[in-house]
Amino acid sequence: MDSTQFYERLSNQLTPLSQNRRIAFGLDICERILVDYVDFYNEYQWGNPAILKEAITYCSSSISAGADEERVKQLLTAIEDVLPDTEEFTEPSGTYALNAGCAVFELLEYLNDPEVDHLLNISSALTDTINFKLGEAEPDLTDEELLQQPVMVNEWNYQLEISK
Repeated sequence: MDSTQFYERLSNQLTPLSQNRRIAFGLDICERILVDYVDFYNEYQWGNPAILKEAITYCSSSISAGADEERVKQLLTAIEDVLPDTEEFTEPSGTYALNAGCAVFELLEYLNDPEVDHLLNISSALTDTINFKLGEAEPDLTDEELLQQPVMVNEWNYQLEISK
């Protein structure tokens, strides 16, 4: 399976799911990728992981309580302020933190605009991070070889499983 096939299949599986199941899918990824933001914060003492955690908690509570558009906008603004600029933070950890922040940002956007594309962007934030890390560890691998690495295949399979 290549990335195009993966995202087509993921989109087809996410589309018929209920709003709550879709949010749960996004939450799963956001909670797992948050560690990259925390690691970045610990390394540079820049940003604020508490804001991302607050947004994740808010998204989780929206499953039962629904979302307030104004609160979502406030959280989106707060996250924008703590997204690292990869021109300033040029180390890979800056990109990983940016991806983690963008995943949470996309989940918040999904609450106000329930389009599957937001969930696909969340998925991509994590798979891109995995791909970057694999490329760092194995710089001689081609893009196709990177996508066939067990950690990537396992992540694709996991996302397809939780999106059923």
